[in-house]
Amino acid sequence: MFKGENIIGDIVFVSFINVKEFKDIGIISSSHFLVKGLDHLGLWLQHPGLLSDKDSASVSNFNNHIKEGIFLVMWNQINTIMHYPNREGYDFPSEFDKEIGFLKNK
Repeated sequence: MFKGENIIGDIVFVSFINVKEFKDIGIISSSHFLVKGLDHLGLWLQHPGLLSDKDSASVSNFNNHIKEGIFLVMWNQINTIMHYPNREGYDFPSEFDKEIGFLKNK
C-alpha cells in the first residue's frame, strides 16, 4: 500500500492549481521537485535555485550565487502529484527504512 510519506526524499511532479501564487519565489510552472517533507499544511519542496536581491543577475555569475531554499505548497494549492515508483533518478530509498539498533542472530 502506498502512503504519502513514501515520497519524502523523492522527485515528484507537482501540478499547481494556480502557479501565479508562486511567482514571487520564482516558480513559474508546474514541475518536478524534490520532496523534503510533508505535514498537515502541505508539501515542503526544495526550490530549484534562488538568487538573492544583492546578487548579480548576469549569466556569468548565476551559478555562483544560487541559494538553497525549501518552500511550502499548501494542500489546497496542489492540483495533483505524480510519483515515479522504482524509476531511477526519481525514487530514492526512504530515510525511514534504515535498520537501527542491534541485530539478533537466529
